[in-house]
Amino acid sequence: MLPRMLRFLSFATLICALLSAPLAAAPAPARAGMPDPDLRIDLHCAAAFAIAATEQARGSAAAMRLPPLAVRGKRFFAEAGTRAVGQGGMTQEAVRDLLVADVSAMQRRAAADPDRALVAEVTPCLARLDARVPPLKTPDLSQCAAILTLAWEEERTRAPDGAAARDLQTLAQVLAARAHDAFIAGGMSGDGADAAIETSREAMRKEAATRPGGVDNYDIAHCYELAAPDAKSHY
Repeated sequence: MLPRMLRFLSFATLICALLSAPLAAAPAPARAGMPDPDLRIDLHCAAAFAIAATEQARGSAAAMRLPPLAVRGKRFFAEAGTRAVGQGGMTQEAVRDLLVADVSAMQRRAAADPDRALVAEVTPCLARLDARVPPLKTPDLSQCAAILTLAWEEERTRAPDGAAARDLQTLAQVLAARAHDAFIAGGMSGDGADAAIETSREAMRKEAATRPGGVDNYDIAHCYELAAPDAKSHY
């Protein structure tokens, strides 16, 4: 079992989290350099977000009380790293070393109480996150049906008979049916509800193809909540 301080985040997990958001290409700087104070804080926050996102993926109760960071934290990290290279004069290796040093320091501070330390590291960074990466939009039922339909179509091209494709198809169908019922409850005809769902699907398809971030600008976890089985039903 890992020592308690390393439950906060193992180095292997950290590196995987950081490398999953590689720095965008930028001109090679003439010197390794050091970031200015504001950028230095952003890089520290990027490391804190990587830790928190990993802990959220593990289901940590303390981490789950923070805003979802898997998408926005990753984007913040990528943008901060790119600015450090392109504007701050740092090499990618220097950025990585600085982040690893930050995590080492955070692990030491987390030895006594990892959960409290996690919240203490991330909370001061949330205003920067909101300024750099706007909060995710909350999709409605028809938008969720569209998002899960697109996910199903993508997964189907990779593994048409796989369990993931079947699960996504089921979720998309459940959401579409609930959106249909909601439109009818709001006074639409059946044909009108069908048309509204199709309009949402095509709008989401266009957004996924043309807007930076695509469907990742939405709180997709909310869609899974909307698709959860009713208390008296199952699927």
